[in-house]
Amino acid sequence: MIRETMTKRHSGKATKKIAQGIKEQQFCSPTRLHGCTITRLHDYMPARFYAFTLTELLVAIAILSIMFTLLFIPMTQAFDNARRGRIMANLQNAADFALEWMVRELTQAVDVLPQERVSANGQPLNLLDDDDSLNDDDTFSRLDFIARFPDEEQVTAPPQSWSYQVITYYLRRSDPSRPYQYMDAAQPANRRQIFRAQWIPDPKNEPEPTQQDQRGRWIVQGAWLLPNLEQLVNRLISHNALTPADMDVSDLRFTVERRPSQDPRLRKPVAVVIELTVRQPTPGARIKGGNPNETDVPSLFIRRRVKVVLPNVQ
Repeated sequence: MIRETMTKRHSGKATKKIAQGIKEQQFCSPTRLHGCTITRLHDYMPARFYAFTLTELLVAIAILSIMFTLLFIPMTQAFDNARRGRIMANLQNAADFALEWMVRELTQAVDVLPQERVSANGQPLNLLDDDDSLNDDDTFSRLDFIARFPDEEQVTAPPQSWSYQVITYYLRRSDPSRPYQYMDAAQPANRRQIFRAQWIPDPKNEPEPTQQDQRGRWIVQGAWLLPNLEQLVNRLISHNALTPADMDVSDLRFTVERRPSQDPRLRKPVAVVIELTVRQPTPGARIKGGNPNETDVPSLFIRRRVKVVLPNVQ
């Protein structure tokens, strides 16, 4: 009995060992050896974090760069168009303001003084604009007239020594002591503006013109040829700019239409045509060739042309 019992026990243990060996051989069989090895390695290795590869990052950066480029171009164009729109609106407002002021006063004019004028030595009117050479003729960029205002019902406050005052529109640089400069460079820009001056003529220094040269131009002197009426300190009533300093009046022309007559004294003015061009640099414009008066892109500009009838001239 004892031997049979011991034999059964030993046979049971052997059977269990054989079964366990078979299971281990099945678990670590060649078909599952790779998975078994990786599983056991993970038990002894630290935790591993997964991330993008360098190639994936480069591809993502390239795609984002292309997208930003495609979006940046229309956004930049939209901003430029918005700035252009603001500049054009400012130019229109400036031109309309100057024209409205001049039209309102010209409708009250009782006389317009002759434009064709020269000095005693034949020198024409030369204003302080973009060209200060001796051959520059700025005759049609200045207008002198006498006005009657409705609130006074009389010619503008005549002084004791003279019977009238003169209102003058003319073209001049913002700073007459410096040369003309369109773009900002080493010094700030010095552009052209329309100025309005109200002044009192001196009968001794500025007599009324009575003589003409061979070309039919009136011979004048004094303030009638003065390029900067701001110098008339004692006889200057008012002097102000009609256009802002950050805009450039590239063209100003007054054309006086007169009655046809052989006698110059009877050729009374009937209308004044005002031609005006105001410009400003385009956003992002740069100096061209080192010349601050030229830009690499065309400027933004506004042109106006107005005809003013003079109903009070008799």
